[in-house]
Amino acid sequence: MATTLGKVPLTETQTAGDDVRIEKKVRMSTSRERAENEYRRALGMVNQGRVQEGMAVLRGALSEDAAHAGARLALFSLLIEQQRFEDAQALLEETLTRDPAQPQMASRLARLKLTRGDARGAEETLSRAAGAATDNPEYRALHAAVLQRLTFHKKAVMEYQAALRLVPQASVWWMGLGISLEADGRLPEARDAFQRARATGALTPELTEFVEQRLKRLQ
Repeated sequence: MATTLGKVPLTETQTAGDDVRIEKKVRMSTSRERAENEYRRALGMVNQGRVQEGMAVLRGALSEDAAHAGARLALFSLLIEQQRFEDAQALLEETLTRDPAQPQMASRLARLKLTRGDARGAEETLSRAAGAATDNPEYRALHAAVLQRLTFHKKAVMEYQAALRLVPQASVWWMGLGISLEADGRLPEARDAFQRARATGALTPELTEFVEQRLKRLQ
């Protein structure tokens, strides 16, 4: 004969412990968990060549958890592959509007803006997230390169120097530092930076020739 415990009926062979295990099994998943499941399902679809379906599932994952970085970056990459640059840019701008302190997203958005000829927009994007990237050498070097393109050489020097303190053997960054130092009229420091770039032995032949030409000019 069945008895009851609260609202859940128990048979003669069912215990309250069984009831607890049942409740655990039917526990509702969180939005984060649902987003992660959809994200993994989408990646499987993309790997099978079902790209459009995968993109739709990725959007579903973001509707569950808008902060899911993996789903957002995966969708961004797929949009770039399809040359849907406006959609890709809008996707990351939405992310950074909600939370600008995301260097990974900011650097991708800045690079996209650069390819679309918007150097000033790239710099603004990088500046907004700079506070969260003080120990990120690649981010600071990218920021330096953008500042250099805009002829903000004093700021570019500061960013290159910060990046090089973290990665002293980055030959291209030494070269970039030399360019901005020379443009800022700091010629002895520029010569030293170019020499440091050459001394790494890591420059391509083309860049080595460029550095040699700059050094001859600075003699």
